[in-house]
Amino acid sequence: MNLGRDWPGKIHDFSKVRNLFLEHSDTGWIFWQSDDEEPSRLLLKYIEGLNPAFPYYGIRRINLRNGRYIQAENPDFSPHLVSDKVRYVGKLHEHVEPRRPCGYIDYPIIHNQANGDSYNSGWKATLAYRPVLAFKRSLDIMKGR
Repeated sequence: MNLGRDWPGKIHDFSKVRNLFLEHSDTGWIFWQSDDEEPSRLLLKYIEGLNPAFPYYGIRRINLRNGRYIQAENPDFSPHLVSDKVRYVGKLHEHVEPRRPCGYIDYPIIHNQANGDSYNSGWKATLAYRPVLAFKRSLDIMKGR
């Protein structure tokens, strides 16, 4: 599903729209994709053969801003493969609930945020953010992600 393509009109509450799609899914599962995202062929092949064991899956996302890799924004996991056993919360920058349990898929989605300055919090581009980034990365390593 692609909200920008598959929803007729302007979206004011992203959670509400995502939940409506989930409620009307024929399979009980939705793979979300935006216009600025490209799933790898390896990911799509993996999903085709997946026997789901979790209510949703966070998929590794490689984030680019105007085609450039920004270390402080990478990588992350995004709930792109979800079942009707979860619901979205939040009008903008929504998240799924319940958050646990969930599965993780490392085959990536490439996300290119064109004109992504709105996502730049400013201080993440400074040297002062590097210790925070190192701490976040060490947590991912300790969690095995």
